[in-house]
Amino acid sequence: MAAVIQRVSTATHSTWETFWRESEQATYFHSPEWADIWAEHTRGRVRPAPRLVLFSDGRQALLPLCFERRFGGLLSRYVSSPEATFGGWLSREPLTSSHADLLFDWLLHAHGKSLVWRLNPYDELCFEAGRRRGIECRSDETYALPLGSDPEALSKNFKARCRTDIRKARDAGFSICPAETHQDWIDYHRVYQDSLRRWGNRQEEGYERRLFEVLFERRSPYIQLWLARHGGQVVSGNICFYAKRHVVYWLGATLESQLASGVAKLLMSEIIQDSCRKGYGWFDFNPSATLPGVKFFKEGFGARPLPAPVVYVDTRLKQLARACAARLHIEGAKPDLAPLPAPAGASLNGSANSGFALSA
Repeated sequence: MAAVIQRVSTATHSTWETFWRESEQATYFHSPEWADIWAEHTRGRVRPAPRLVLFSDGRQALLPLCFERRFGGLLSRYVSSPEATFGGWLSREPLTSSHADLLFDWLLHAHGKSLVWRLNPYDELCFEAGRRRGIECRSDETYALPLGSDPEALSKNFKARCRTDIRKARDAGFSICPAETHQDWIDYHRVYQDSLRRWGNRQEEGYERRLFEVLFERRSPYIQLWLARHGGQVVSGNICFYAKRHVVYWLGATLESQLASGVAKLLMSEIIQDSCRKGYGWFDFNPSATLPGVKFFKEGFGARPLPAPVVYVDTRLKQLARACAARLHIEGAKPDLAPLPAPAGASLNGSANSGFALSA
C-alpha cells in the first residue's frame, strides 16, 4: 500500500537540529541556525516555521521553512530557506520517489501560501518529483567541486592560470588564517564595504554591519570567516558555512588595490584544501548571479555547474501584484520560467552518480 501523509505539524527547534545533523542531503542553509540568524538580523521579519511531516509508513521528513513578512503582510510568503539559498526537505533515513512526490505536492498545493524555493542541487529525488509534475522554474546554477581525499591532487586540477596566481600570491607573503576576534570581523566588513563601492553598489544596498555582528556572536563551529593578510592588514576574506558533508562559500571581498595580486585565489585555495583534509565531500561556490567574471573565477578551481533552480508558488494576490509590477516595468516582477532541468547526479553521501562520485 502506497504511503500517504498522515500528519503535518510544527517541528521543534531540537527536532530540526537533529534532522539537519543526520540528513545526508543537508547543507548549512537547511539548518535552524541559518533561520535563526535571519530572524535575529531582521528583528523578526523573518520567522522560522519548520514543519514535521509524518508518513503512514512511519518515515518522516522535515521542511525547514521560514515565514517572511512583506509589505505590511499583504505579500508575505514562505521561503524554503532565507536569502534564496538551498531549500527542500531533510530526512534521517532514505526516502523513496513516492515520499518525494507527496512532499512536492504538499509544498505546491496543500500549503496554500506563497512560497519561494531554491531546489537543493544534491537531492536527486526532489528534481525527479518536480519533472514528473512538469514544474517550471527560474533557471539558475551553482558551481561546486567534489573534494575527494587528496588535497594535492585536487590542487593539480586547478587551471594553469589559477595555479600561477596562487604561487604569485604565496611568494608575495600573504598569510591565510581563520578569523578569531571581533576586530577581525570589523576589519573584514571594511574590506566588504570597499568591494561594494567597486561593484557600484551603495552602502545601504549591501549587508549592514549588524549582520556580521550576528554571525560573529554565534561563535558557531559551522561558521568560519577566513582572512588573508599582508603586512598585518586584512586585504581579503571569505565567509564559509559548514554542514555534515558540504562546505559553501557564501560571501567574499577583496580590497581593490589587491585584485591583481592573486590573493583571492590563494585564499580560496587554502579553504578548499582545508575542507578536503577535514573530510568534507563538496565545496560549493554558490550561484554567480549570471556574472561571467565570477563564473570564470570558480571554473579556475575546477568547479562544475549544478542546477539550482528557483520555484515560485504564488497566491492569487501575489500573481496580481506581479502583473501590476510587470506593467510598471519593474525589473524581476515576473521571472522568466523554464522547465525544471534534470538533476546533475551530485550526491553528498558519496554515491557514484554521473561522474560526480567522491573518493572513499
